[in-house]
Amino acid sequence: MEWGEVFAAQFRDPPNDYRLMQYQLSDQGLERNSRYGSGGFLAFFYQNLYQAHHGGPEQIGPLVEAARKKGMRVWLADDFGYPSGMAGGKVVADNPAYEVRGLAHVSLEGAGAQPAAIELPDGAERIVSAVLYPLDAGKPQFVRGQVVPVEARRVSAIGLPGPWRLCAFVTVIRNRDVQAQSTMPQFKHTGRYPDLLNPEAVARFLAHMHAPIAAHIADLSAKVEGFYTNEPHLMQLHWAQPEAPFACQPWNDRLPGKFREMHGYDLTPLLGALYEGDDLAARRVRMHFQQTVAELLAVSFARQIRDWCQARGISSSGHLLLDEHLAMHVAAYGDYMKFASEFDVPAMDTGIPNPDRIASFNYQFARYTSSIATWKERDRTMCLLDPIITGGGLNRLSPAMPLLFNSVNMACLYGISDFSTYVALQARPDGRATGYSVEDYRALNDYVGRLCLLLRGARPVTSVALYYPIAMFQADFRPSRQFHNTSLAGYRKRQGAWNATEQALGNADLECTIVHPDAVAQSAVDQGRMKIGYGSFRYLILPQVDFVPWPVLEKIQAFEAGGGTVLWVDTKPQVGTYAREDALVAAALQEAKIVRPADLATRITNPYDAQFNLRFQPGPGRLAVARFQREGQPMYLLVNRTEQPLKAELTAPSASQVKIWDPSTGNITGFTLPTVLEIGALRGVVVLAGR
Repeated sequence: MEWGEVFAAQFRDPPNDYRLMQYQLSDQGLERNSRYGSGGFLAFFYQNLYQAHHGGPEQIGPLVEAARKKGMRVWLADDFGYPSGMAGGKVVADNPAYEVRGLAHVSLEGAGAQPAAIELPDGAERIVSAVLYPLDAGKPQFVRGQVVPVEARRVSAIGLPGPWRLCAFVTVIRNRDVQAQSTMPQFKHTGRYPDLLNPEAVARFLAHMHAPIAAHIADLSAKVEGFYTNEPHLMQLHWAQPEAPFACQPWNDRLPGKFREMHGYDLTPLLGALYEGDDLAARRVRMHFQQTVAELLAVSFARQIRDWCQARGISSSGHLLLDEHLAMHVAAYGDYMKFASEFDVPAMDTGIPNPDRIASFNYQFARYTSSIATWKERDRTMCLLDPIITGGGLNRLSPAMPLLFNSVNMACLYGISDFSTYVALQARPDGRATGYSVEDYRALNDYVGRLCLLLRGARPVTSVALYYPIAMFQADFRPSRQFHNTSLAGYRKRQGAWNATEQALGNADLECTIVHPDAVAQSAVDQGRMKIGYGSFRYLILPQVDFVPWPVLEKIQAFEAGGGTVLWVDTKPQVGTYAREDALVAAALQEAKIVRPADLATRITNPYDAQFNLRFQPGPGRLAVARFQREGQPMYLLVNRTEQPLKAELTAPSASQVKIWDPSTGNITGFTLPTVLEIGALRGVVVLAGR
């Protein structure tokens, strides 16, 4: 990157590549968005393809061409009806076998050698299998389960000596009360959602959405950056009130075979453990099941779409569902980070909280996105500024301008470098949107463009790695008949422990990168450094880890032996992910010490390399600081968290020259440290040392 006059001129007037992309590409939008300072479009063309009253598909190519002639960038949305994946129901219309199913269970208890039978319940499709479990103190003994033959619509068996439970496992077509049906009135689609674990179904999705849109754009790779997906997921969460008739796990007939391939044992007699059981064996089954789901989903959907896009010279991206809750990382994807890591450009969406939630909102979940970028060595991350999250839903489509600046700041602080939005630029008669003046919205676009110009290709810098405890949530997770948000209560304690660890780091101005277990197992360890993608870590924090895979623990031991610091927070594992690893894990960690979140600040004494030697006051509650490196250049983003102007003190061990790049004005000013800098309310500045 050139830091001379050319780059300074770009900072004053950022190119469109770095400005906000606005949802929807139309003739009216071409003129309006250019006036408002937007840099491009996230274009939705399902209406042109499938809803004739919005114009035909022949308009797609000219609209994209017109945007490019104006110098505006274009991404293509892949959804016909939110969420992505269904193509308005056309995937399922091609073949009803492609429709998403869940696996539920029904049961009958008895005692002794008496006959028992279960009929296929109303609302279920077919019986997949059945197992007879002995009970001990009322709890099924899954490892002693006996598989029972299944008739067409009925299971019958003779009971075991003593108490027992007969479980029938049934498929349920997920065609009611899941998220896919919630948007039918708004988008005029059928609500029939495909099985994303099925690569043939996903191929039909590509055939109905990606391929016909791309066919109307000549020289696709020169005019379009990529396809963007919108919260595709396993579609097993209950999305309505009251309770659902069934609690469903994801299901696909490929699952049992893939489970055996990955884990080396038969899932069928242990299916009951997917729904209950607190013992170690049941928790392992659930963990292994979700790992299998995640593998199938990542390959079938995310990787297939990425391969399709890359074959045409464009990128894949998209944001996912409910990513602030680790339990939902399991419920929606099996393993969120594994799934999301398959996209070329990691992405997320963030709310735009109203003033009463500015200080408390969970902005740090953006760290999953930047951590994936570090792991997979991606140089860009994307974020949707979503006006309906946390701010009043569809009744607040034009959030107040300071709130937009705040959400941009906080996303950038955690490593985001590209933005889109569907905020309403003009007032609406229904009162849901108040709109913005051209001057105000251009100022926002200038601000976004300047920050993204600096941050695109910059890498978050920290030597602190935070272990992603997905296995624990996989082991805990059980499907629920409750409304999805209500079901989160069952995971509050473990989520709270994760939040407490993140909060303790934040309070001590300790930035971190979240590292996936696979990344740790595959890391290069050398002289007390754990190298993962772009990251190089000297501290590894493992919060509330009950299970640890032996390949992961071997890397951790090598890391610690070389001088790295390992911090087990709240607990340490006594077992591996397989029984054969248990003795090895227990012996290896016999002497390991446990710390509390409050101890982390004193145990992490040198989180940044020597070149990051600037210091800032006041502390993180008012002034937030993120550190980046771009082409060897240390760079700091300072964000005023308050709604009042803030005086920030900048100091260094010795007199230092810095330049302040102010995204609010486009000005670049040199200072000699120490100095005091005033930062506007809910605004940020970038500090570069030695340039």
